[in-house]
Amino acid sequence: MQRYTLSIQPETAFATPLKGDTLFGQACWLIRHCYGEEQLTSLLEAYTAQKPFMVVSDATPKGYLQRPAVPLSLLGFDVTDSKQRKQLKGKKWFPESVLSQELSEWHHSALTANEMLEMMGLTGELTQQDSQSHNSLNRKTGTTGSSDGFAPFQRYITWYHPEVELNIQVEIDENRFSVEQLQEVFSLMGLQGYGKEASCGLGKFTLKNISQQERLNPPQANAFLTLAPCTPQGLSWHDEDCYYQIFTRFGRHGDLAVHSNNPFKNPILMADSYAILTPQTMDTQQGWCGQGMSGVSKAITATVQQGYAPIHLINRG
Repeated sequence: MQRYTLSIQPETAFATPLKGDTLFGQACWLIRHCYGEEQLTSLLEAYTAQKPFMVVSDATPKGYLQRPAVPLSLLGFDVTDSKQRKQLKGKKWFPESVLSQELSEWHHSALTANEMLEMMGLTGELTQQDSQSHNSLNRKTGTTGSSDGFAPFQRYITWYHPEVELNIQVEIDENRFSVEQLQEVFSLMGLQGYGKEASCGLGKFTLKNISQQERLNPPQANAFLTLAPCTPQGLSWHDEDCYYQIFTRFGRHGDLAVHSNNPFKNPILMADSYAILTPQTMDTQQGWCGQGMSGVSKAITATVQQGYAPIHLINRG
């Protein structure tokens, strides 16, 4: 598989985080619309047998990485001074240049979000949150109802700094899915809008550039840094050298399947993005890890979940 970097420019706020598994799901719907259901079915053959046609990362600021889910001491931070711990927790960003260094040296390059913007020559905030008021509708009457039927709620949306570009790392099998198709799908996603409230104008972005990337192979690489949520359970790892935050993905179908009798998927336990995983056998040629998941939907039994994640090779020390 080949690694490509997609650079996108957010144009509106987002109501859904730009997570790799969610981006993959929406991309699959667009493949169905653009090339037909038969083409999508063909691409998903053997998806759960370690043969993905595409693996998508989270979106992050161009040229930067989020802090891995490890104890601060493993990054080289001095955690003996309790007064500095709060300041250290805010240093959540690293330039991609740290990938050539041993993990314990990363603390030298740690940045807060504001410091990262300064490195880009920008001022302001990386993200800002707003809230929107909504109310549940009775689908039969088309009204909000009254008393117990009146159920207002707040939805939080995220604005990115208007001059910050975001990068998405994508691994594709070019024998099955071309870079031209990849470009078409993500360009259309940006035009239509991504995630919740896309029909109301949220989630729009411009695909600025797509470029082929050589995978980095730092000296003495011995672990993976994951760039999207993944499902590592049941695979061969050195458990004592794996670090991650777990979360439960309560997914739901999008696009046409929203109107099905049951749009909700079965919950899946995942390791969140920026986990550090140490395999029992190190493969420096593979650009992803994890596994594809099936059996996630009772409504559409052919549904799969991206449990794969693009990776960077790192020297854990």
